[in-house]
Amino acid sequence: MRKNKFIQRKQQSMKNAIILLILILGIGYALIQSNLNINGTANMGAPTWNIHWENVQVKEGSVSASTPTINSDQTTVTYSVVLNVPGDYYEFTVDAVNSGTIDGMIESITSKLNGATITNLPNYLEYTISYADDVPLAINQLLAAGTTETYKVRIKYRDDIELNQIPATNQTLTLQFTVKYKQADDDAFEPKRLYNVLKDAAAERTYAKRYTGNHHDSFTEEPSKNIYYWYGSNDTNGTAITDMNNVIFADFCWQMIRTTDTGGVKLVYNGIPSSGQCNNSGADTTIGTSAFNTNWNSLAYVGYMYNPNTVKTYKAESAATSGSLFGTGVTYNGGNYTLTSTSTTYDSTHHYTCNNTTGTCSAVRYYYYKNYYMEISDGRTIEQCLTDMLSADNVNQTNSTIKTAIDNWYETNMTNYTARLEDTIFCNDRSIYSLGGWNPNGGDKEGHLEFKNSNLNGDLSCTNTTDKFSLSNSKAMLTYPVGLLTSSETYLLNNDNIRKTGSGYELISPNSFSSYYTNPYVRSVSSVGKISNNNVYSFSGVRPVVSLRPGTLYTSGDGSKNNPYIVE
Repeated sequence: MRKNKFIQRKQQSMKNAIILLILILGIGYALIQSNLNINGTANMGAPTWNIHWENVQVKEGSVSASTPTINSDQTTVTYSVVLNVPGDYYEFTVDAVNSGTIDGMIESITSKLNGATITNLPNYLEYTISYADDVPLAINQLLAAGTTETYKVRIKYRDDIELNQIPATNQTLTLQFTVKYKQADDDAFEPKRLYNVLKDAAAERTYAKRYTGNHHDSFTEEPSKNIYYWYGSNDTNGTAITDMNNVIFADFCWQMIRTTDTGGVKLVYNGIPSSGQCNNSGADTTIGTSAFNTNWNSLAYVGYMYNPNTVKTYKAESAATSGSLFGTGVTYNGGNYTLTSTSTTYDSTHHYTCNNTTGTCSAVRYYYYKNYYMEISDGRTIEQCLTDMLSADNVNQTNSTIKTAIDNWYETNMTNYTARLEDTIFCNDRSIYSLGGWNPNGGDKEGHLEFKNSNLNGDLSCTNTTDKFSLSNSKAMLTYPVGLLTSSETYLLNNDNIRKTGSGYELISPNSFSSYYTNPYVRSVSSVGKISNNNVYSFSGVRPVVSLRPGTLYTSGDGSKNNPYIVE
């Protein structure tokens, strides 16, 4: 009944209730300071002020409207649009371009309806202005010389209203949106991009470097920015260590680790400020301690998430019955395994056994190290079991112990700041570097399995889709935009003195299945800054990691522990 009534109202609205919206966007600016000697004469080499609109793009799905036009001096965008029923919207983006040589910053943002400054919109209308990633515009945001910001404008009849709440007669609404810029103040409190702190340090070859390897930090966006990472040294020997990467954000201390290829800045938790300073050490640099996973007798438990339905656990040391046949592989038919290419010897190519002399069984053993084995059933092979536990599309079903701890902390402390963070990838790289005894076609029976990050290097690539934890990845979906450092990000920090906090802490990177070859290990950092390993059930410090969205500014500070960068 509601649907039919809605259709009738829509038809009536098409005939009787047309609303005309004229949106005018203007860019204003304050007078240039006289001490810059800008007096209206364009002298060669003189500073120039030029902030204007360019490149209007209408979103697909918007209602029809007149073609948006930018006036001759590029300060105004004008168009008209007709909305008919609840849910109708018109949305476009437009670039604010600073092609001058003077940095600008937003001085004021004004919206007007029919010539009057908007305080309360009509209850049927939504009118929003934001950056392209939906973060609202803010006073004092920087538009640096030679840069461009994309703004999004959206006009909509609200979804939750009845059609009879919309005016039933033709109505013309004139909407005006003005962003006024002024010259950025050239003093210690001038807003600066946090991204540029690392970028500039890399250019000056002081405390940061540019990353030149493979990377992809967003699950949905293509890379568009260079990555710069904290290095902490101003000479090639790494002997001059300087703390200049400290940040206060969301009332917590953080340390900048690197930028992302989408323009964000990754931060690792570093405690609670005291009198505006971040001189924390030891346990105070963590949110507490946690095991990576309280379960430990399976490869699956190196996962930041895992699938409890596909976990295969190892069996305690037990040699096969004397005289048992071993096979290089198996076939499966009618509920039974049959060994192939049998031998009475367990060696690097004969890992399967039925623990009998017939070579046929309903559940087969796979020996991966000495007399430790996994029991396999339902027609699976060792290769399929590894896929089930480490990389299958449905592998991420249940939170690890440490993910639960981090999510709980974020929910309590950080949800009000989610809009300030970007959706970036946290890589739990479970790709395998060496199978060892888990290779049925030549695996040393005393060789252990090693994951990619057992080979320490600064490779920021992430191999498998199911390891790219993100808010946008349906196969590895985060609840909140927070995770842990990878061993590669930690390796790039270059020096134990930079990594150390006086307390050990966990990383997100799997290392191996070792320690008598029965326990999974993940990477960690020791109390003195060494990149090491922890058994997944061992407790260590937890330092959450977030990534500030592109364009984030700081208002003061020099990055030192006593004077951190302040992100409002």
